Amino acid sequence: MARDGDETWPPIIHPLQATHVVQSVALANCYTLVRMWVHRSPGSEAFVADALRREMERLVKDDPEDDLGALAAFQAYFLYCVLLYFVPLEGFARANDGTMITLHEMAFRTARKGLVCAAEEAGGSQPAWESWIVAATKRRAIFSLSLFDIVYNAERQAPTFVSDELRDAFVPEGRAVWQATTRAKWQREYARYWSLWEGDGRGAVRICELWTPPETGARERRDRIDRWVEVADEFGMMLFALCVHIHGY
Repeated sequence: MARDGDETWPPIIHPLQATHVVQSVALANCYTLVRMWVHRSPGSEAFVADALRREMERLVKDDPEDDLGALAAFQAYFLYCVLLYFVPLEGFARANDGTMITLHEMAFRTARKGLVCAAEEAGGSQPAWESWIVAATKRRAIFSLSLFDIVYNAERQAPTFVSDELRDAFVPEGRAVWQATTRAKWQREYARYWSLWEGDGRGAVRICELWTPPETGARERRDRIDRWVEVADEFGMMLFALCVHIHGY
């Protein structure tokens, strides 16, 4: 987000959100503040830190009723927490327990209407592209929050936990589905992605399948995961590598 001429966004923001970023005040402000934070001039630290603090407070107070608005607010707040934690300003507070509690409250606001579309859960029909974008992006953002939790707690020698409440969430869809930029292309790629699991009666891979011990239904499980790995993007492969490291394959 901070590099000149680079329009790549983090994998928790859908390309369509980035294309229409002017429609989201939260993401438009986030883009500006990230660049200010990274490219700050010497002596401007206090100004930049105050601007970030005020925007984070605004996001907490502004509780959008619509799913897309709540998602954008959570995405922006989460990215600010990443900045505070991994790219701190000397002399200014990093992400702390209070920040993390608020981040989880923002995540709850995002997840309160669910992490799947009705059509996804049924597995028999395509959801609307817009509905799928919100649901798929929610899942990526919540998965990322879980990983951030692990890092934050581990540094403080606090217990870390598998986010069992997410066990039935679908893993990130394939690269072609996520990166589709037109409705027609997305419809084709979405249908192709779901066709990978036709006939097994279980639908697309869920995150809990990456947590299952290797000795449990090894052949069928590995076949399903292999089909997903063949089409996964970098974000999906990062989740896969982490789960294999912890749980085996």
